[in-house]
Amino acid sequence: MSAYSKHNELLNDFKNRFGERSEPIHIIKSPARINLIGEHIDYNGGKVFPAAIDRYISMAIRLRTDDAIHIQNQDMQGTWSFSVSEFHKKPAELSWLSYLRGVFHYLFNGNWPKQGFEALFTSNVPMGAGVSSSAALELCFAYGLSVLYGLKTSRLDLVKLSQQAEHDYAGVHCGIMDQYAVAFGKAEHAMLLDTATCTHTYAPIKLGDYCIMLINTNKPRSLADSKYNERLAECRKALEVLKTIPELSTINHLCDITPAQFEQYKMKLEDVKLRKRVMHCVSENQRVLDSVQVLHAGNLKGFGELLLESHISLKENYEVTGLHLDTIFEKARVHPACIGVRMTGAGFGGCAIAIVKIDAIEDFSKTVGHHYKEVTGLEASFYPVNIGEGVHELE
Repeated sequence: MSAYSKHNELLNDFKNRFGERSEPIHIIKSPARINLIGEHIDYNGGKVFPAAIDRYISMAIRLRTDDAIHIQNQDMQGTWSFSVSEFHKKPAELSWLSYLRGVFHYLFNGNWPKQGFEALFTSNVPMGAGVSSSAALELCFAYGLSVLYGLKTSRLDLVKLSQQAEHDYAGVHCGIMDQYAVAFGKAEHAMLLDTATCTHTYAPIKLGDYCIMLINTNKPRSLADSKYNERLAECRKALEVLKTIPELSTINHLCDITPAQFEQYKMKLEDVKLRKRVMHCVSENQRVLDSVQVLHAGNLKGFGELLLESHISLKENYEVTGLHLDTIFEKARVHPACIGVRMTGAGFGGCAIAIVKIDAIEDFSKTVGHHYKEVTGLEASFYPVNIGEGVHELE
């Protein structure tokens, strides 16, 4: 179904559910996101390289004349109804509405509107695939409310209040990358994002005959949180050691170290494990910068090679991959239609991404999926995606 058909379908369904009225109906689309390269370095002062993808949460929303709020979801039964004055309150139990209520709270911040609204949501974002459906939902609602009430809130402010909503209403202490990528995504471009300064530049991704394949291992990431804390502690310890070297005494993060400096001083890290952690951080940060260069040059295969290097470093130096991701990686990398593949996200399960020829998607999915099931006993899920637009209103 075309984007135009989906737009009309949502619009017609909204009218069937909520009736015809003179007030305009706004259609908002908000993308999921992937991080193409730059893994486990955002908390080490490194750059990240996310992109919005063409899987969207969409919302139709219309102003009411009273203070009632009515929300429906095409994927769920029922209507959730509130008054404006109660909607901002944090609910006792966490649900998808918690994200909406948190956004509403921080967007209006006590200056509650007099009029309510009715909203209908739908989504083609794969749930549990590590593409930040929560950030897509937050920005969809935040941007939609800003349009509906004529607030003219900046995208960066929408990003920050959505992050705050996720922290306080969902209890998830996420970084800012997810919301930022959803808000500032640009079709056929990834963004080089400095999370410390909230600034970015774009790099073109001309996929041509290729697409990005999102591969979900469908293995729960049971070790991710504990291993994340472990890696964080190791990196802090390594930083303390390196700062005792006079030439490195002013660094604030591991990614402030250049590859040449690492080669010069790496043996000062007597603990081999710490040396490997720093090696990943320094080399991965350089791979992000190299990715920008090769993509500006139109070298997609060069970018694919950097993805391979990234996964190998995450496996050998940072040790966060595991059987399931490595099985996907090893089979995908030798498929003739694949020019690059790596794990993405926290690791120990979750997802991988691959760059695959469009005319070989079916064979790639079948070949890699069959091997993965033979080794792990699990079914992997495959989703072909392209680089999409950030949150926007459809005309």
